Amino acid sequence: MNKAGSTMPSLDVHTAQINYFFRLTGLILASLIIVWSPFSGGARMPVLLLSLLGVGYALIGYHVIWQQTEVRRWTVVFLLLWMPMCISLFTSIRPQASAIAVAWFLLLYFAGITLTQVLKQARYRNLLAHVVVWTVIVWFVDSMVQYLTGTDLIGVARRADGRITGFFKDLHQGIILLPILPLACYMLIRQQKKWAAMSLLLMSAWMMTMSGSRGYLYILVLILACMVFQLRLGLKKSLLLLAVPLIAIAIAYPMSHSLISMKMAQTEQLVKPSTTTFDKLNGLLSYRLHLWETGMHMFAAYPVTGIGTSNFKAAYPDYATRADDPFVNAPTHTHNIYVELLAETGMIGLAGLVTIMLLFYRWYRAAAPTLRAEAWPFALPLMAIYFPLNTTQPMLVPWWFPLLMLIACGFIASLQPASTRQEQIDV
Repeated sequence: MNKAGSTMPSLDVHTAQINYFFRLTGLILASLIIVWSPFSGGARMPVLLLSLLGVGYALIGYHVIWQQTEVRRWTVVFLLLWMPMCISLFTSIRPQASAIAVAWFLLLYFAGITLTQVLKQARYRNLLAHVVVWTVIVWFVDSMVQYLTGTDLIGVARRADGRITGFFKDLHQGIILLPILPLACYMLIRQQKKWAAMSLLLMSAWMMTMSGSRGYLYILVLILACMVFQLRLGLKKSLLLLAVPLIAIAIAYPMSHSLISMKMAQTEQLVKPSTTTFDKLNGLLSYRLHLWETGMHMFAAYPVTGIGTSNFKAAYPDYATRADDPFVNAPTHTHNIYVELLAETGMIGLAGLVTIMLLFYRWYRAAAPTLRAEAWPFALPLMAIYFPLNTTQPMLVPWWFPLLMLIACGFIASLQPASTRQEQIDV
C-alpha cells in the first residue's frame, strides 16, 4: 500500500515534466515562425516540427485533448478553411498542385493543436511577447545597418530603388511585423512601459515606410485606431498614437527622398487627369485592379468551387483581358484575401471564412471580460488584416499563413480559463 502510494508523486512529477517539455518546445517553435521567417525555408521547418509535436499531443493525450474547448474550436476553424480547398479539387485546373497544397495544409491542423496548448497559458503568451519585442529591435538595428552601409548584418543588400528590407530578400518584413506588434505593445503597456511600446511602434513604422509599401502603413493605421478605441486613451495620447505613421514618414523622407516621392506620386494618381476612373484607381493601387479584375474572371468561370487552390498565378494569363496588363508575363499573387478565396475556392471558400469571423465574434462576446482582455492583442491584428479594403498578401501561402495561424490559435486559446490539472496530458 505504501509502496503503491509512494509512486503517485513521481507519476505527477513525470507528467508535469512531459507537459513542460511539450509546451516549452512548442513555444520555441512558435517563436521560430516569426524569428526564422527571413531565412532559408521560412516558417516551413518550424511548422513541420510543430505538426509532429501536435501528433504527439494527439496520441499521448487523446483521452483529454479532444475534450478541450480550444482544440474543438480550432478543429472547426481548420475544417472551414480546409474543406473548401478539398472541394476545389473537383474543378482545379492543376489538380496535382492543388492536392499538394491540400496535403500541406493538413499538417497545419496538428501544428495548431500544439499552438493552442502552448498559448492557453498566460506565461507562455508573455514569453512570446518578449520574443516579439527583441525581434523588432534586432530587425530595426539590422535595417538601420542596411540603410547606413548598403548591406545588412548578413550581407543582404539594399535594393536598387532604395527600399530597406533588412534580413529579408523581399518585402515581407513589414507585413510580418503587423500581426505580432499588438502582442508586444500590450505587454509593455501592462508593465507601465508606454514609451517603450511607442518606440516599438515607431521602429516598426519606420521599417514599413522604408520598405516602400503603403499598404503596410494603412493596416498599421487600422491597428492603431483599434488600440485607441480599446484602451480608451485621452485625446492627446490618442492623437500621438495615431500620428506614429506620420512621424515615421517624416523621419524617413529625408533618408529616402526618391522612394517616398515615388510612392507619393503613385498616391497622387487619383487626382490627375486620366482616360478612365479605372486607370486612376489602378495607378493609385500599383496596378492591382488588374489582379482583382482577373481574379473575378476566374471566379465567374467557377463561381461555386473556384479554379483550385494554388492556381491563381498559373491561370492568370488565361483569364487576363486587358492588353496593358503588366502581370500577364509576370503573374503575382492577388494582393487581396477575398479575391484569392473567390478565385481559387469560390463561394464555398468565402462562406467558410465569413463563418469563421462570425464564430470568432461569438466566442469573444461569450467570454468573460478578463479573458477578452487576454484575447484582444490577437483579435486586433486579425480585424485589421482581414479588413476587406486591405491590399494584403494572400492567405493560403506557406510563408504567411503559419503566422496568421499563430495569431488565430492565440486568440482561441486565450479565451479559455487557465489550465486545470485535468487538462494535463497524462503519460
